[in-house]
Order: sequence, then structure tokens, then C-alpha cells
Amino acid sequence: MSRDETVQAKLLRRGCLVVLRAAQNAGGDGWTVSRAIFNHLAPDHPGATLAGVEQALRYLAEKAYAAVRSRMDSKFMGSVTGSMQAKMLPHGTDLLEETIPPDPGVEDNRI
Repeated sequence: MSRDETVQAKLLRRGCLVVLRAAQNAGGDGWTVSRAIFNHLAPDHPGATLAGVEQALRYLAEKAYAAVRSRMDSKFMGSVTGSMQAKMLPHGTDLLEETIPPDPGVEDNRI
């Protein structure tokens, strides 16, 4: 992965966290479809793809910043992308609020 790709991935992961936090604060159960996250981030993240957003969400889930699950309804059955949902976890909120050490894989002004 080139330096530009690495920076882009870090920015996309941070953007995903910001969108998930906004969804959490908006009420409801906080679960957000990856397509909605992509649609929100795409204007500010040139070159972003739905697959890239889903990869960023999987990274955040591996680090316990977010939870992910498959969206299994008939409209999306068999779809490779666009069938994921994500939800912010407390650890992700802590990262955004900078109450825990920075993660080198997520854009952070502290590093």
C-alpha cells in the first residue's frame, strides 16, 4: 500500500467513525447501512468506494471501535457490497473524544 493509499484509508476510517457517531446521536438503534455511510462520505473522500468503506468498517470492528453485521434481506441477498451495517461502540467514541491513545490506523491529529 502506498503512502497516499495509507493516508486515504486512515481518513476514511475516521470518517466512518464520525458518521457512525452522528447516527448514534440521531436516535434509533444506531445501526447504519454501509451504502448510507459511503453516500455521506463520498463527496469529501475522492476515490472512495463502497468496498473501501466496508473494508474500513471491518478494520474498525477488528479494533472494537464499531460492530458490523450483514444485512440479510431479499433486496441485498447475494450482494458482495452494500449489505453491511455498522454501529459505533463505546471504544470508538473514546477514540473520537481522544480519551484513549491514538490508533495508528485511524487519522488523528495527536500523531
